[in-house]
Formats: sequence, structure tokens, C-alpha cells
Amino acid sequence: MTTITVIGSLNYDLVTFTDKVPSAGETFQANSFENHLGGKGLNEALAVARLSPKEITTRMIGNIGNDNFGKELKQALVDSDVDVNFVKTLQDQSLGVAVILVEEGGENRILITAGANGELKPSKEEYKEYFSTQHDGFVILQNEYPDTVKTMDWLVANRSEINIAYNPSPFKKDLITHEILRNIDLLIVNEGEALDVERYLGGSVDNGKVDAATKSDNISRFSELSTKLQGMINPFKVNTVIITMGSHGCVFVSKGLEPQFHPSRKVKEVVDTTGAGDTFFGGVVLQLALGKDIGEAVKFATVASSLVIQKKGAAESIPKYEDVSC
Repeated sequence: MTTITVIGSLNYDLVTFTDKVPSAGETFQANSFENHLGGKGLNEALAVARLSPKEITTRMIGNIGNDNFGKELKQALVDSDVDVNFVKTLQDQSLGVAVILVEEGGENRILITAGANGELKPSKEEYKEYFSTQHDGFVILQNEYPDTVKTMDWLVANRSEINIAYNPSPFKKDLITHEILRNIDLLIVNEGEALDVERYLGGSVDNGKVDAATKSDNISRFSELSTKLQGMINPFKVNTVIITMGSHGCVFVSKGLEPQFHPSRKVKEVVDTTGAGDTFFGGVVLQLALGKDIGEAVKFATVASSLVIQKKGAAESIPKYEDVSC
């Protein structure tokens, strides 16, 4: 059975809903407050597991604190059939926390406190244990734990047959180099991250022109950029780049294919975009692991993420396989 392993963050989300985000020194009355399970690692693992027709083994590698939040989060993974053998409980650390401000219209701003996630620094011996049985499939990575690059290096040196799927979020310019990109098999970025990657690798970008461009101009611009980024990542496996464009949709390119645009799925009301990107990412990787082509994978993931934005919360809003109708 094919395996997808997610390495990354496990957080508790503290969410405030507000008509607007206050400026510096300003106090503003918010509308409501909620708490939810979250973290990019958790969201991605739940997305893979819930969206799978049970033909995939989903594993989570991460840290939680010895508190009720951590226990609740780990149970949520278990309830979704995620393998949690390598979710470690740290005795002297709190669970990671994300403070999320959701504005009217659903756009969000997120502040992360690492907590136990900041101690996720596996040794070589631990990597050997993690991957003693996995010799295929994907490993999903992001930047919400300290050792993303070391993980890539170990996998390339010791399990080169596994595809590395990477979302460089939150963006860290020191983790964007030609050497690091060559280790990646599937790169997924949003518009801003794509432009940041180009900028820090020596390209020239006029963000103002891109922001002011029409939708068709942006499709053309990001199609060109996706091809450029594809040439920087590992050419020997799935060799796929996806640039998400918010409510417009996404541009993607894969081995043997020209760049293509896929529109977003329109919904009646956007409630909360938190977790939509992680669900899209997990959905794409899952479909590729099941042997689907990139066009089918993007179509499926687009529908799945459109369901997320119609509900509050990240983890709780991730749909199941039977909910997704393409």
C-alpha cells in the first residue's frame, strides 16, 4: 500500500472574527471568538486521510505538548485513521498555537507560536526509524518546523525514490536556494510566494504590475513563472509546480505538459479560508499517489478546498472522500 507521510506542525488555532483588523495602536471590537484544531501539518494529514478512498496509508510525524490541547489534537488524527506512532508528546513544552484574525469576506492573517513544533529536530537514527518501511509515495513538508532542509537532505540521500512535496510557508528566504529546490519533486506556492521565490533567486519582479494586472495577464505571467520554477526542481520524478491564485484558480505544470490554468469553484459564501490551501495541497498529493494525472488531481483538490471555505475552522472543515463530487 502506498504511503504518504506528513512532517510538520500541530497547532491549536485561536480564531477571532472581525469586520476589520486594527491598525497599530488601535482597539477594535471583534465579532466572535472560536478555538479549533490546526497547524499546516495536521491539516495536510487530515486532508490526505479524509479524502482517501482508504487505498493510502497516511502518517503524521510531529510533536505535541503534554496538555489537553495536545491530547485532543492527537485524537483527531486517530479518528481520521492517521498513523500517529511518530507523534511525540513533550513533557516540558506547550502545544503550538496559531492566532488567527478572520476579516469580513473570509480573508485571514495568522501569527504562529511554535511551542512543541520548535523541537521537531529528528536525528539520523529517528529518520531511519520513520522510513524503515516507506520506500514509495510522498513526504509532505512545509516551514512550520525547524528542520525542513535536513529532512530533504536525508530523504534524497537515503530514500531517493520518495517524492518530496513542499510548500514554503511561512516563507523564509534562507530556505529558497537553487540547491534546496533541486531536492523538491512537487512545489506548491501561492502568488505571493511564487514572486518571492523568483525574487530571491535573482529574478526581477514588479509586484505592483502583477497586482494590477487583469486575470488573463496574471494567468500568462504565472504560467511563465511556473515553467521557470519547474526547471529549478528535480526533473527525474513528478517534476510538478502549482501556483495557486486565490479566488481565480491555479496554474500548474508537470513533466511532459505545458502550463495549464484551472479555475476555482465558485461558492455562494466564503466563510473562512483557513485550511483551504492545506486541503488543496493534501488533495493533490493524494490523487497523484493514487496514480491520477495532474489535471485530475487539481480538479479534485479544487472541489475539496471549495468545501473548506464554506465553513469555520481548518481541521473541522476538511471534507471526506464521499463529500467531493467532481
